[in-house]
Amino acid sequence: MDMKYDKCPICNEKLKNGICPMCGYDFKRLESGQRSGNRGNRPDYRARPNEEPKHSMTKQHKQAHRQFRTEKKRGAGKLIKFILSFVVISSIFLDAVSEVDIGQLMKKVRTFMSEDEKKQWTKTMPDHTYEDTDYDLEKTGKRFSVNLTSGRYIVGLDLPEGNYTMTAGGEELYFSANNDAQNIGIYEQFTDEKILDVKRYCKVKNVRLYQGSLIEVTGRGHINCETSDANMKKMEEPRKNPLSKEVEVDGVMTAGKDFPAGTYDVVAVSDGGEFKFTYEQDKDDEFGANSIWLSEDSKGEDPEKFVNLELMKGTEIEIPPEGYFQVRLIPSKHVRPENMHVYDSLNGLDS
Repeated sequence: MDMKYDKCPICNEKLKNGICPMCGYDFKRLESGQRSGNRGNRPDYRARPNEEPKHSMTKQHKQAHRQFRTEKKRGAGKLIKFILSFVVISSIFLDAVSEVDIGQLMKKVRTFMSEDEKKQWTKTMPDHTYEDTDYDLEKTGKRFSVNLTSGRYIVGLDLPEGNYTMTAGGEELYFSANNDAQNIGIYEQFTDEKILDVKRYCKVKNVRLYQGSLIEVTGRGHINCETSDANMKKMEEPRKNPLSKEVEVDGVMTAGKDFPAGTYDVVAVSDGGEFKFTYEQDKDDEFGANSIWLSEDSKGEDPEKFVNLELMKGTEIEIPPEGYFQVRLIPSKHVRPENMHVYDSLNGLDS
């Protein structure tokens, strides 16, 4: 009897064109082999492409991702990789023996892995991430929670200093937190789906956000940030944005020349595509251009806007000249403070 696969029995992922997007198992070949009775046609095992996410933003964000994806997998990551390899190799062998055997094997593996499900999807930031910090965070006992959508945020302005637990509210989200003064650089990938991926987590604990840290979130949805030790005493009063006029982006434009420099929310008003921006001091840098992928389609994979982006004088912005992709700059509610040394250091500004 032929077996029809809609989901991967290994990862429980929905198949795309008959191939599991997680482990790369080609079930089209398996089904074809079952129909023809030719057991010599074994399914291919193809590694999942390890592409750099198009949501990546600043040069620091891109560099962090490259370092992140080349780091060795530890603990559960190595175990999961070993199990997947074992299952695929075993399934190829068992496919030549019996359809019933392969189903039983995969069922056992899924049962085994589900017993450790919590550890797979939750991560605790190791203490050595903060070994160069100047001080310990206060135990205030004050609770604070906020949902951060795609955009930039500053600790002490948009959310208080504290030890946070981050929880995904979207399928594919990226989070970074950088603080030069405390020598902290955090980069994490989030998902709210129960998938087998050692690099993406539903929840990350012990994320210590120090005053002045620059946070960047990209992707559709939000990341919930919750702490029980919010340091509200360090919160600064944000300054209201003096800008009020919206800007329709047309081709290539320069802040301070074609439109007023300042802090804007970048919003897709038609179709979707890539919004590029290059700071003046980075124009001669091969990797100087940054990008935001946006989509006005509520069902698309990209967010419809990116908030709190500072476009300083001389910053060049660009959208593709062809197509129907239209972008509007809407003045953000508040402006970014000029004395934030971490924010300045990331963008090459002078304090």
